[in-house]
Parts: sequence; C-alpha cells; structure tokens
Amino acid sequence: MQYSVFENDNDLNDLQSRIYKVIPKQTQDIVGTAVFLIGLPIGFLIHIFGIMPTWYPAFGEAWMIRVSLLLVLASNVYMNWYKMLIVGPNGNAAVLPNIVKSGFRYCHSCRKNVPPRTYHCPVCNVCCMRRDHHCSFGGVCVGHFNQRYFFSAVVNLWILCVPLLSYVWDFTWMCIEGGFTLGKTWQIMLPHLALMARVINFTQFLYILFCAFTFTSLLFVTYLLIAQLFCLWNGQTRMEYLMDIQAYHLGFVENMRHALGSRWFLVAVSPFVPSPLPSDGMTFVTRELLEHNNPKHM
Repeated sequence: MQYSVFENDNDLNDLQSRIYKVIPKQTQDIVGTAVFLIGLPIGFLIHIFGIMPTWYPAFGEAWMIRVSLLLVLASNVYMNWYKMLIVGPNGNAAVLPNIVKSGFRYCHSCRKNVPPRTYHCPVCNVCCMRRDHHCSFGGVCVGHFNQRYFFSAVVNLWILCVPLLSYVWDFTWMCIEGGFTLGKTWQIMLPHLALMARVINFTQFLYILFCAFTFTSLLFVTYLLIAQLFCLWNGQTRMEYLMDIQAYHLGFVENMRHALGSRWFLVAVSPFVPSPLPSDGMTFVTRELLEHNNPKHM
C-alpha cells in the first residue's frame, strides 16, 4: 500500500500549479531570475569570504558580527522576493471577478471588465490590480498586493550593497600598486586599456571588474529605490506616472498606507510583519473624494 503526503489529486495539482506559476517563461525573465538567484549570491559569497577577511579574519568575532548583519539583510531580500512571487499583484484572486462597478473599464486583451488602476501586462498576459511594472527578476508583475514585498526587497538590497561596495572599493585600490590617486582613476574607468598596456595584471583586472559589478548593482538598485519613492510620493504607480494620472495623490503618509499597508513603516523589517491594505484592489480613494469628505473643504 502506497502512502502520499497529498490527501488527494487536487492537492498535488494545486502544488504543481503553484510551482508552474513562479517559474519564469520569457527569456528576459529567465535571465533576470538567473542573475538574481545565481549571480548575486555568488557575488555575496566572494565578498564575505574573499574581500572582508582582508580586515576581519574569517569566522573571527568581528567577521561574524558583520556577516550576521549582512545575512539578515540578504535573507530579507530573498524572503520578500519569494513572497512577491507567491502573493502576486492580485493576491488570492487568480482570476479577476467578471463584474461591473463604477469606474470599471473593459480590457480588450482579457475581454472582461477590470477595476480602476488595473492594467494588462503583455508579458504575464493578465490584468494586474494597481499594476506598477513587470519585474523580470521574478517573472511577475508588481501590483496591489505584492508591492510591499518588492519595495522591501529593494530597500534591504540597497542597504546591503552600500557596505559591500565600500569593502570592495578599498580592497581594489589596496591591490593596485601605489593605492588611490587621481592619476590612476583611468585604470578603474578603463581596465581593459590598462590591462592591454600592462599597467595592471590580470588578477588586478578581475578585482576591478568585481568592483564594477558591485557598483553597477548598487547603481541599479538605487534607481529602483528612487523610482519607487518617487511614485509613492506622488501617489502613482509606474503606469500612472507614464499616463500622467494624479487622481490618487492623498499626501505622502496616505500614499504609503494605501500602497504598503497600515504598517508601511515596518514592512522593510520583515516580510512577515502584518500590514493590511485599506483597499481590496477593486475600489480606491481619490484625492477629489478625500477633499470632498474633508470638513475643511466644506
């Protein structure tokens, strides 16, 4: 007699559908996810085992303290990424309800009525509630129910990249004869020419490339963070910014609460911090409605 951890075929099919759901399908998503799941962890390991021991012996007290803090940030990044995938922009609503309410419009791609702020993703080929953008680092759209996880992952990754860049920057210049001078800046900017001119050796060239990889990562994450904060400040999603829609700007605190939940100031601490959203994704408070109900404007 065979035993199974699944009570019935429905449980197995549900697990298979969940696994299939989080597997990226498009080339851009496969590449982005591979960079996130393979490239970044390898870079992180090189940092903590190859760069940091220059100042703090591996597994010594000072090294353990610093690495432990970095691991907390890295864990937050990947746990938020995982939650972003499994929750999705529409939460538990895998299929949007086919109903008509005030403010709904017709999506010709999905052939159904969709709520306000819902837009069709050409990559996912579904309509996403309060769609912000398509994230190729997970093959999923960022929207109403999972934006807090994307935002928190970006915040933690930015904080993680700052000290790592500081370590690898100092390490790279230590490995270049004579250290940092303005006259040697071109060796960092044009390492290929410096290598061909035999000003640096191949090992130093690899150090410079790794420093450039870390700097590029921080630069890209900084762009993501600024883009998110800019839209949150204006009460917009990326889609609404591109379409110049400003109807949902309620003030910075209310914008954050409607996008990240009632505990928006804690979401970056852990993905498991409850932060209920005031909207169900079907209806949203507009600035006009808020001003109309405000006694100061009566």
